[in-house]
Formats: sequence, C-alpha cells, structure tokens
Amino acid sequence: MDETKCMTGIPSSNAAESLLDPQVATSGCECSPASLGGVLVLDKPEGITSAKAAARVKKILKARKIGHTGTLDPFATGVLVLCLDEATRVSDQIVGLEKVYSAVIYFGIETDTQDKTGNVTGRSDRTFAQKDLIDVLNTFSGVCVQTVPKFSAVRVGGHRLYELSRKGIEVDLPQREICIYSLELHSFAWPEAVVEVRCSKGAYIRQLASDIGAKLGSGAHLSALRRTRVGPFTLERALKLEDDCCPASAARSIISLNEALLHLPAASMTDDRALGLLKNGQLESAWEEKFGRLYGAGQNPVRIVTGTNRLAALWWPDSAGGAARRLRVFPF
Repeated sequence: MDETKCMTGIPSSNAAESLLDPQVATSGCECSPASLGGVLVLDKPEGITSAKAAARVKKILKARKIGHTGTLDPFATGVLVLCLDEATRVSDQIVGLEKVYSAVIYFGIETDTQDKTGNVTGRSDRTFAQKDLIDVLNTFSGVCVQTVPKFSAVRVGGHRLYELSRKGIEVDLPQREICIYSLELHSFAWPEAVVEVRCSKGAYIRQLASDIGAKLGSGAHLSALRRTRVGPFTLERALKLEDDCCPASAARSIISLNEALLHLPAASMTDDRALGLLKNGQLESAWEEKFGRLYGAGQNPVRIVTGTNRLAALWWPDSAGGAARRLRVFPF
C-alpha cells in the first residue's frame, strides 16, 4: 500500500525563531509555484493506479517530471502527494511523513489480495462483540513487524511480488518494522467496521485488516480505503481528477517548495554575498557558524529560505559520520 518509516520534522526552538527572518514561517511566495515546480495534493479516484493518476496530472500541467510520494492501490482513494519538476528533488522529505487512513474492514471473508478486488479464499461464520474488536485493535498500537502482502510491488529476487503471486510462485514474504500511532474504531455493524489508522511509512492497511481478522478468528479483508492525510497535506487542499479538470485549476492547486516543506526547520538568508555563494554550492562562514550552533544536532535538513520566501536550499548541518557538509541547492 504505502511504504514509510516514523519521521517528524524538528520544531524550531524559541532561541532559533528569534534569529530567523519573521517571514520565513509564512507560506507565501512572490514567484509562481508552477514556474519551478511544486507539490500538488491529488484526491485519487477509485479504479486507477497511482502512476496513471500522476501521468494524467503531468499531461494536464505539461510538467517535465512528476512523481508520487506513496502508492495507493487502484481500489483506494484519497490523498496522493505529487511532486512536480524541481519538487521531485524533495520527495524524500515527504515520503516519510505520517499517514492517516479511513478503512472499512469486512469480517468473515478472506481474499487473496486482502481487499475487495481479490478472489475469495476463506469464509467464516464466527462473530464477536464490539468489545472484543476494540481489545484486538489495541494490540496493534506502537511499533510492530508486519509481513509484506504477496500482492504488492515489493521486489524479491528481482521480481515484483504481485508478478510472482499471479504465476502461482510461492516465496518467503519479507517483513518490515512499522509504527501504528493510533488505531481507532469509528463504527461497527457486523460484518463491517470503520477504523481510522495513523501510521508510518511501510504500513500496509490491507495486511493490517487481514491480521485483525486472523486475531479475531473470523478472517477479514478491506472493502474500502481512503487516505485522508499525509503529514500536513489533507483532502481539503486536494485537486479532484475529474473530466473537467483544467490546467488553470490544477496550477492554482500547486504548493510552492517552501510551503510544502514547512515541517522542516528554517533559516533565513538575505545577504547578497551569502546568496551568491550558495548558488555555487557554498555557505558563507559567518552564516554557517551562526545557524550551525542552532541546528547542528538535528537529524532533518534545514530549509534555507530567501527574503522573498523562496526555498534556496536544503542543508544538512551535521552530516552523518563527520562527512563534508551536504547542500541541495534549488533555483532561486
């Protein structure tokens, strides 16, 4: 379904905020986001792959490059974060954000794909009370190891698992550590339960539904799945991929690079000499010393933001292993 790990941005301390340009925290930008690329939140419809949805947006906007930051299965709907042109270079800073899903679990029937699109592989007449369901849901909170579904795009031996599964080839399914931040029951009327899942990258909601059904002894599959949020990106800002979706409406939905990365700490750079050095991949020594004291221990990169609120670079002030400093400079 989706592949990520637990990751959050580093909040700025009061001391750090006092040294920043007061406009850095705002999201406006005097340039057009479309001119250098940006992020677009799409409300992916049912019945289309994430790749095809992205391709349609690319065609509408005539973008040079496009990529998404977490696959949704064809039957699933909701938030699909797309990176356009220059924004494809910051996709690694979005892919790890927390995700929220609304899922409908159908008990008593198992399928080979663990969702409503698959072939039925098992049925059960066993029922249970709502209290039993809540007790089982609570066991999945926190860090756990999840088996990757056999119908997934994960590669084993150079082949996609879904390709091997369709050919009837059995392989050992990989496992990965994920984090379920919360798993709440919204409603339950046999045989369906509606749950909200807050989770990390790498969590397969199909597999989670199947595991819940197995613990309850009834089996289960997903009958509906909607992603409602990825980090700060919500359905409220999402573009609907409808037949009448035009370039103008799509362009108005583009989020600038700086605004898309507001979950990362920021440092202002307004001096012309410092900005000139930055364009050549260098940091002015006094500026680096000043902000290095603030962010040197951070794990996430720091946004270097110009006086006009444009993202100039991502900076890793404390590169792992004592390596040379790392900069990722953008046109500004």
